[in-house]
Amino acid sequence: MSKIIDIGVEKDHIESLTKANGVNSLAELLWNSLDADATEINVEYKTNSLGGYNFIIITDNGHGLTYEKAQDIFSRIGGSEKKTQTQSPSGRQYHGKEGKGRYKCLSLGDLVKFTSVYDSKDDFSEFSITIDRNQLSRTELSDLKKAKKGEGSSGFKVEINNVNAKNADQALKIENRKELEEKFASYWISYPKFKILFNGNELSFESLFKNTEQTEITIEVGENLNYKFVIKIIEWTFDNKKKTYLCNAQGIPFQETNLGLRSSIPISIFIQSIYIEKLHRENVLDLFESDETVNDVIKTAKDFAREYVKKRLHEYSKEFIQELKQKNLYPYKEPAEDLLEESKRQVFDIVALQVHEHLPSFNEQDNKSKKLTLKLLSEALDNDSKNLRRILSEIIELPEEQREDLAELLESTSLSSIIDAMTEIKNRLNFLSGLEQLIYDKDLNKNTLERRHLHKIIVKETWLFGDEYTYGVDDLTLKNVLKAYLKDCLKRDDFEDVVNSSDNHELETIPDVCLWQQYSQGTAGKENLVIELKRPSLDAGFDEKTQIESYATKVANDNRFQKGKTKWKFILVTKDFKPEIRPLLTQKNRKYGHIHEGENFDVYILSWGDIISEAKQRHEFIKEKLNLNLQDNQQGLDYLKSKYKKYLPSELNVTTGNTSQ
Repeated sequence: MSKIIDIGVEKDHIESLTKANGVNSLAELLWNSLDADATEINVEYKTNSLGGYNFIIITDNGHGLTYEKAQDIFSRIGGSEKKTQTQSPSGRQYHGKEGKGRYKCLSLGDLVKFTSVYDSKDDFSEFSITIDRNQLSRTELSDLKKAKKGEGSSGFKVEINNVNAKNADQALKIENRKELEEKFASYWISYPKFKILFNGNELSFESLFKNTEQTEITIEVGENLNYKFVIKIIEWTFDNKKKTYLCNAQGIPFQETNLGLRSSIPISIFIQSIYIEKLHRENVLDLFESDETVNDVIKTAKDFAREYVKKRLHEYSKEFIQELKQKNLYPYKEPAEDLLEESKRQVFDIVALQVHEHLPSFNEQDNKSKKLTLKLLSEALDNDSKNLRRILSEIIELPEEQREDLAELLESTSLSSIIDAMTEIKNRLNFLSGLEQLIYDKDLNKNTLERRHLHKIIVKETWLFGDEYTYGVDDLTLKNVLKAYLKDCLKRDDFEDVVNSSDNHELETIPDVCLWQQYSQGTAGKENLVIELKRPSLDAGFDEKTQIESYATKVANDNRFQKGKTKWKFILVTKDFKPEIRPLLTQKNRKYGHIHEGENFDVYILSWGDIISEAKQRHEFIKEKLNLNLQDNQQGLDYLKSKYKKYLPSELNVTTGNTSQ
């Protein structure tokens, strides 16, 4: 005779455990079967003429549940043996641990009957348990029946009636089944000897995988405690919902979250570690977003996934790119000459493929229009990879979703950074070459003036004096201080004329006398860089040295600036030095050219050659590492003319004269 087990828990608490979507409910039942060492699981269901379901039945060939354990488990919430034991009898890692999953199946139907057959030494025993949504706190347990000696086999069966059609559709319809399959794919990699069948049709996990790739990282958690994390990317043969799964070391997912990055390729991230299982056992994995270690790993996983997507898109683009080359539509005619050109082409190939796949009007264009579109993309990359967003949006009108996918990919991966960084290095080296000729080539420097030409160029290239001076801001107080000491220290009385002259209206610095910019040092205060430029025809001597020292002393000691919060660097730049000051340029325990040191300021006298040479050394190392190809002197002059044409002598824009150094 059957008996009733009263759980002794409020109905509303049990009701909360039945809240789950169809996929998660069915997944929980399948995990229970796998935890019981099942090698075959059958999901059977029958639909009716009204679009609903007559029943859902899940059977397996696992070891079943004993009568004693059933009475214990179904008499309370929680307390599963999986909480203390982590492996099944055959050595599989357990998925469940709380003993609450059995109630999730009530989201699939209101009446659920569990039947267990297990090996009780000499024979097999069978019993059933029934739970009813209408009587959640009461569970009906049947009497134990013995099978005839030599008959029967172990297993477990779940019969679901009064089926919830909406939730059942989520799990059972073929078009919705991929999400369910995705949950078990990583586990299948670790334990491939099982199969799941839906109405006799076996899930083929192997056919779901298009490609996989993984990496490992080790993170120190606490003192002298390291955990290994395996980050696995699975690329699917179907369009998925793009999730990140937090798993134990064997790939059993305990928690899932959104992928957190845009990808036109169907991928999932599986993060596997005993650290995640530890959090799961401690009931804190639901709070993974507040765990610093997990967040660090997720960030690393996203970066790894972005690189994977970029690489795969490049591979997929090869066939399409080959077709473009055969039709003479590919904008790059010559082989890539260095890493910069190679990287640009990788990005171009990815973008071109996305335009081809997601922009119907592109395929409708004739070859001439296609060639123009592709040329536009390549020119955008030549200038700056970030221009692509505008080109794709305003001109090519790529659909927003694909545009955002590409934008995130290009802006968040190292590829875009490599292109922009290498372009910057190449431009800087060309600039240095052109500037060197402008100053030292006699045929070029004779018409080069300090205020009209050099100032307007150098103010935009302050990285010459150090990369910490790449960006600066203007400060009205600083401008007034510099103005106050110009006439007294540097013997300049035309400041107002210079500042207000029409040819200097775009300069927000003090032209013809000094360039200045101010740089924040955070809580340490501010650093001011002041550069006094001398025209190429003037060599610096005692007079110029005395002037810049006097100027620096008075400006740096002005009461409008806090000494403890303000630092100053004054640099006098000249083409060459008079013999009288050369010995002063090399002083003990100071950098070359450091002629004066005050409490809060330093004064340097440097030649253009010194500055250009040091800047070249900083960038040549990177140039060699990146295998950048700079061709000749003319390339440097051409770069100067293209960027600063309006600031160069008119003669230089007509002819370059002798370009030898």
